[in-house]
Amino acid sequence: YLAEGYMSPKVGDSYRVELETDAVAQIGDDKYTTLPDAFKAATKGDTVKLLTDVHTDGTDSYDARLVIRVPITLDLNEHTIYSPDNMGNNDINFVALYVAADTTLKATTGGIDTGKNGGYAIDVYKKDVKLTIDGGKYYGGGTAVQVEKGELTINDGYFDAEAFSGSYGYNFIINCIDSAYKDGTAKVAIQGGYFAHFDPFNNKAEGAGTNFVADGYVSVT
Repeated sequence: YLAEGYMSPKVGDSYRVELETDAVAQIGDDKYTTLPDAFKAATKGDTVKLLTDVHTDGTDSYDARLVIRVPITLDLNEHTIYSPDNMGNNDINFVALYVAADTTLKATTGGIDTGKNGGYAIDVYKKDVKLTIDGGKYYGGGTAVQVEKGELTINDGYFDAEAFSGSYGYNFIINCIDSAYKDGTAKVAIQGGYFAHFDPFNNKAEGAGTNFVADGYVSVT
């Protein structure tokens, strides 16, 4: 019954009619006007596909965090998730995308960009959660991807960061929490991709000589 150019995204137990151009994400035939709404609606195994660039809330609060809480594929397509400048000053909401469930990130030219003095691009923070990155461009404030707990596999993509101040520089473009890395609850296996200023085979993220490259792979300049 909808006129051409309109859609009816589900909001709670009802449906709201609005211009189709307002949609930012899609699951199947259902479209959503915010990415948090799409994440809340997603069920295990869904693919959430971006339809446009997304600008996240930079408020320093738990409610403002953009979090994946159920196992999904996030298809960034040709679009980018942007977080505001200076999120690097935040204490609570300092990451563009938090991952708390098994997730596959796919992209062609899309990715994540945290701007100047920005937060981290991605943070994996739950035990046994697996994040797989298949393409895209990821730029963070000091760190592109951090693993607090869980497993990170990178098959493809481009990873860069604004350097930390002082001697830390580009040491933590890919990083784990030290204690979790040592006890095996935080793991990284890199099997492809490009890394600016950072050798995944020989870096200082977890001490001199850290190797994040998967067995059977090498890193080359």
